[in-house]
Amino acid sequence: MTTSRVSTWALPAGLSRLRPEACGLLTALNERVWQAGDRVLLELVRVRVAQLIGNPGVVALAASSASLVAEQDVVDFAEQFVIDVSGTTEEMREGLTVRFGADGARELVTAIYVVEFTQRLQLIAARLLDDTLAGAPGGSSAAADFAGAAELLNAYQAAVVRSSTLDPVTTELVRLRCARTHNCRICQTLRLADSRAAGVDEDMTAKVDFYERSDLPERAKVALRVTDAFITQPSLLSGVVAGQARASFGPDELASLCLDITKWSTQKIKVALGTDGADRLVTDADGVALFGFDSGGQVTGYRRG
Repeated sequence: MTTSRVSTWALPAGLSRLRPEACGLLTALNERVWQAGDRVLLELVRVRVAQLIGNPGVVALAASSASLVAEQDVVDFAEQFVIDVSGTTEEMREGLTVRFGADGARELVTAIYVVEFTQRLQLIAARLLDDTLAGAPGGSSAAADFAGAAELLNAYQAAVVRSSTLDPVTTELVRLRCARTHNCRICQTLRLADSRAAGVDEDMTAKVDFYERSDLPERAKVALRVTDAFITQPSLLSGVVAGQARASFGPDELASLCLDITKWSTQKIKVALGTDGADRLVTDADGVALFGFDSGGQVTGYRRG
């Protein structure tokens, strides 16, 4: 692995210090994606993502115009994924499946997610915690236990859940803001059981869509401002908003907030593939299904409220 390649997924030192397990797994996930994937294709995606989210630190590696033309369909798919994943069409999905096969298409969409959200995490966490990039943390020693990127992504998500220190109210509001922005059908139908027990009812969750005009606590509004910047345009995280975030949350909570947003945004993979249907969920009178996580960070299942 070259030094220049490692630097593309180096994480802010403050985040790596606070969350070494999750950051190690994310590093291993990036390594796996780039080892297994088409490097020219992923480089085109990486640079286009950087352009779309305003990542000034990305320097494009040399790529011929012929490569760009040949891979334009994948670049177009990546653009849709980044800008508005819910606008992904059946024609776009079919194009990937015809070219790469069902498994290959799923692996490519997972790689696009990893390339996109590693960059988003770099930008936002650096603003909130530490403005320097560390040398990439060593990949998790457990990474060899996982066969592919999907398994590593699951391990990363579980580590994020296990280490999160955000309160259940903030967690649920952030999760739903991600779900509604990405228009994930299944995630919009789900509710965290811990947040329901903490008093998050449907009246409160409805305010996520217009939170700035709502009576939600200021702490929640700040978390949602950070969320919006993270999943849409990082430039929205102004100095004012960053200051509000540091005044409202401690460093450990900010690390959790950043990593939680990446976890909740894995739903974009299902939305892009059209596998985010909620038809099989057993819902309650409010039309929602409760879920939670076990001590290992794995989903415990869905149940009636």
